[in-house]
Amino acid sequence: MVKKVISLLIAICVLFALTGCNPPESDDFGLIFAYGVTAGNVLNTFEGTYTKDMVLDPPITVSLPLTEEELDAIYQKMIEIDFFNYPDEFSITVPPDEGVGIVTPSSCYYFKVIYDSKIKELRWEDKITNPDTKAEQLRELIELIISIVQSKKEYQRLPTPKSGYM
Repeated sequence: MVKKVISLLIAICVLFALTGCNPPESDDFGLIFAYGVTAGNVLNTFEGTYTKDMVLDPPITVSLPLTEEELDAIYQKMIEIDFFNYPDEFSITVPPDEGVGIVTPSSCYYFKVIYDSKIKELRWEDKITNPDTKAEQLRELIELIISIVQSKKEYQRLPTPKSGYM
């Protein structure tokens, strides 16, 4: 009896070691991620498109599908930072006795994520520069997504806007 229990425990440990500790990527995972001063840059993984904000000129939309590995990296980062438990309207809270640092123009972010037949939306105007752990973690996720987009040939072929935001 003891040998059977020990054998079962060893088998369970081996199974955990082989499968890893991360939950698998959701089969229906996808997102719409908008970012920039007006949130005019939009990655839509459901349609496999990217729209670039051209400021004063009309936006440009191109085909920009992500690989399963890229989607999995985004999903795993979301799990790592507990993204799905962030509030729908995220903001940094600064104690009343502390000064507030503000940046202008600020970046605005919008996420619409579908996973496990659920929908998570998040909005954030990233204008406060005071240290905040949840904000730093969200910025890491944002940087990951933007770096994936910017690594794509489809993105690199897009023209640079002729104007900018002040």
